[in-house]
Amino acid sequence: MGDKNRALKAAARRYMEESGETSLQAAMRHVRREYEHGQHSDDAAPDDQERMGFDEAPYADEHEYRPRVTGTAYFTAWGVQELLGLDQVQQLVQHCEKDGQPDAPNPITCHLCDKPVDVTREEVVHIGIALREVQRPGESKPTELQFPVWTHDACGHTRVWSWSQLTLARRRRNLPVSTADLPPKQHRRGRTPIEDYYVFSTPEDSPPVFYLQPGDEHRHGPLGFRADRLSDGLPTLDLSRKAPRRLEEWSIAADRTGLLYIARQSAGRWYQPPTPWAPPPEWLAAAHYHGTSIFLTAPAGSVPSAKFDAGASSNLVDLLAVGRNDLLFGAVMAVTGLV
Repeated sequence: MGDKNRALKAAARRYMEESGETSLQAAMRHVRREYEHGQHSDDAAPDDQERMGFDEAPYADEHEYRPRVTGTAYFTAWGVQELLGLDQVQQLVQHCEKDGQPDAPNPITCHLCDKPVDVTREEVVHIGIALREVQRPGESKPTELQFPVWTHDACGHTRVWSWSQLTLARRRRNLPVSTADLPPKQHRRGRTPIEDYYVFSTPEDSPPVFYLQPGDEHRHGPLGFRADRLSDGLPTLDLSRKAPRRLEEWSIAADRTGLLYIARQSAGRWYQPPTPWAPPPEWLAAAHYHGTSIFLTAPAGSVPSAKFDAGASSNLVDLLAVGRNDLLFGAVMAVTGLV
């Protein structure tokens, strides 16, 4: 199946879930009409959302970490490496080589089919990470636990999951799950989505800042947003401790109408607004001078919507607090197309 057909089918399934439509064929017809009217991008990754990357992260690509051990290739997404580091990733590969043997006393199983992972037969094994928050007695904030997620290449590709995302993926495959771990049901029919918020600012002696915040809450909560952004390839950023780093594979495209979209090399467009963003002239001048922008994003509600509605700039205090909770993401990105 070609990339476009996979994208159509994935978009149709999302439409069925959101609209209550029960016929896949009818959902496919609906999505095709949207493609014909330009509401979907042909170069989007198969599991991307219609115009943005704020709901479901894409899978890894050929540029992700892929060591070869005794003939078996192992995929780990960028976010897995960001969380664990290469040393721990290599330990997971070694663990897979040991317990992925047919006669292993503690065999590893695929989290998306519950069948054993046999590294003597599999050409590719995917290693992901699931994030789960637990509330410990006497602690004010929940503790984040990390679990390795093994998947066959045919079942699903590597990524960072929130626990409810992994639970929902298992439920969709008719595998046993705890219903308490599923995300809340969606009720989107008849409801107008809240537009995403964005702010442009121009600090002195620095590339200009572009802050983007979703208007609607992530279905899987802040932890789902965190898992998706790590899977996308964006690092967490604590502004009180470090400056954003430059990511060469990310860029913001622009032309004379404004900023057009944000893209990641080899993965296509990550976020595209309905109409081009129109930064103030001083922001564009600073972006042209530096050739870059500091891009920041955080979950819905990180900066109170009243501040956006009042036309106020995002408050650094709000973003500092979000960054300390590992929910602020960002990097320095090239701004292309400005002449």
